Amino acid sequence: MTYMTRGGAKTWWGVDLPREIAYLYKDICDTEWQSVTYKEIFARKKAKQDSNIYMKRAHEEVRPCAVWVFWNEPIWGMFFGGWWIYVRTTKGDFPLNFRNPRKDLVMQVKQLFSCGCLPFDEIYDETWFTAFEKRYHYPGKREKNAIAFCHCRFDKRGRITDIMK
Repeated sequence: MTYMTRGGAKTWWGVDLPREIAYLYKDICDTEWQSVTYKEIFARKKAKQDSNIYMKRAHEEVRPCAVWVFWNEPIWGMFFGGWWIYVRTTKGDFPLNFRNPRKDLVMQVKQLFSCGCLPFDEIYDETWFTAFEKRYHYPGKREKNAIAFCHCRFDKRGRITDIMK
């Protein structure tokens, strides 16, 4: 492929190309010069940028995380007490059975770390929590505290879609 710039056309041919033409080109077997405008160049650049931005924003991301299970003592004997499951990442904590319970993810965690407790009927099953705490106990401020490491898949909005080892 042969290229001719605006300055080259002025030097070799003595012709001023129109302002909208960026350069001319032709294939070796072609005899006609083809023109490329600035609008075409900018349209190609914009399409490439849009594609790159889409690929950066639309992909699913897999990050290492920790499943944190702990016993919370009730406040005044009835508020916020019981077993809690959180997924902790470097970008934040995601509660699985608090406020908006994610039953599907709780069941995935229970199947991933079964601890010899099958089958799972509900998300607040006491036997699984105690078995998990005994197996993955982590010494800390809380007496009943357990952490196990795994990976999570996040969608483009930053929500957990899948938990895996």
